[in-house]
Amino acid sequence: MRELALAGLVALVFGLGSFYATGDFGPFQRANLGLGATALLLALALGARRLRAAGTPPARRLLLRGALGVAAALALALLLESAAALSGIELDLTREGRSELAPATLETCNELAPRGLTATLFHDPQDPRLRGSRLLLRALARGCPLALRERVLEDDALEAERFEVTRSNSIVFQAGERFETVERPLEGAVYEALYRLRDRAAQPLLVLRGEGEGDPEDAREAGFSGLAAALATEGYRLESAVSALLEEVPEGIAGVLALAPRRQLPEPALAALRRYLAGGGRLAALLEPGRQTGLEELLGEWGLASPDAVVVDPESGRVDGRPRGLGVVASRYESHAVTRGLGKSRMTFFPGARAFRLRKPEPDDQLWSLVYASPDAWLGHDLAALAPGGGELAAPEGAPRDFYPIAVAGRYRRGGAETRILAFGDSEFASNRYLRSIYNLDLILNGVHWLLAREPEITLRPKLATAIQFPLPLTSTLTTLYGVGLLVPELLLIAGGLVWLRGRR
Repeated sequence: MRELALAGLVALVFGLGSFYATGDFGPFQRANLGLGATALLLALALGARRLRAAGTPPARRLLLRGALGVAAALALALLLESAAALSGIELDLTREGRSELAPATLETCNELAPRGLTATLFHDPQDPRLRGSRLLLRALARGCPLALRERVLEDDALEAERFEVTRSNSIVFQAGERFETVERPLEGAVYEALYRLRDRAAQPLLVLRGEGEGDPEDAREAGFSGLAAALATEGYRLESAVSALLEEVPEGIAGVLALAPRRQLPEPALAALRRYLAGGGRLAALLEPGRQTGLEELLGEWGLASPDAVVVDPESGRVDGRPRGLGVVASRYESHAVTRGLGKSRMTFFPGARAFRLRKPEPDDQLWSLVYASPDAWLGHDLAALAPGGGELAAPEGAPRDFYPIAVAGRYRRGGAETRILAFGDSEFASNRYLRSIYNLDLILNGVHWLLAREPEITLRPKLATAIQFPLPLTSTLTTLYGVGLLVPELLLIAGGLVWLRGRR
């Protein structure tokens, strides 16, 4: 009986705890709640059978002491809860760290505050997720002057319809005549909603296509729809141009984005990019090892040469099923606006990258190595290892090891105009699969902000999960957490409790 009760109690605690921490009611939570409730009911049934022997005075005294102990524990719990509520102390144990808002969220909120910003929480009164949403809104109100309101869905159906609210626990942010509805109020979604409320004209970015470039409309793991959505949120508008037809970069384009072409770009397109850069243009180039597209030669003309080799970083180990060292977990950065706030606890992940060598074309040019591999990294020239199922690369004897840069930037003065170039030795880090891994999103967006001289908007954005996240895709990380990260300690706790109970006997 006691063993069943212990196992059921632990299962219920893990099921309810993970539900309140994540807001998700998935298989892990359902299994724990179902098994925990079943075990407690069985323990209660077995205990009821034993009550038949509780008619003697000693047994009644023992039961009375137990009942008084349970009542005292419940009274103490209620007293502590009331004291905590009156004290105003808040402890945030959620996975997202909802009460510790990122500077970007507060800065955007304060920018909107003069327009009369309001936040309305639409809910069903019994929704268990309300506590986390209220905690998030109170934290936002402490750092930003906004009005907080709550509406019950059943009582305010017309207002809910006006704001396109379809589910409980939705927040509507309104500034002036504009509004944004957040159906899953995590800080990342709140930040993006606030950012979209700003009154700013979107700057046009020209995206090259037609030579196997990454597709900003592709929602699959290898696509870049997530990057396109993030750029739109941050105030950019993507326009596409077929490389084979590009003779001149159109007037009014703020910058050009080249997402890892797979084939050689046509010479007229490369000539158009050369003229554009010579006149003060802005280029963000995402390369891939093993490809020769013409961008490599173009970047080399501006002092950002990239040898056709892959960086092998033994310090990174095996990540996401890749051979040892081919997935670079970078934690070393040069001090620059693009890398502001990044460091050893705020890493970025590059699943297969080429390196750069910097050399100033003119003495007054400014070049930066933004992101480095570890000092034990070396360059591998057998690019077959990058293919699915490719084997590990062994370092040739005497292979030079160095802090190889895998992301670089350059600023140049030419004829009274300023040219800026941003280059990455990898494109997959910005794909849908890896964009939300650790600080990849911050690196690429802050790089674009720097490229277009929008340095005041460089910031670290709120994470969808923990800020220090292992460099796997978010869904894989959470699946691992639920499948192993919580299940293993749960089983160990149950086993330890069973051993303790048997030891007492």
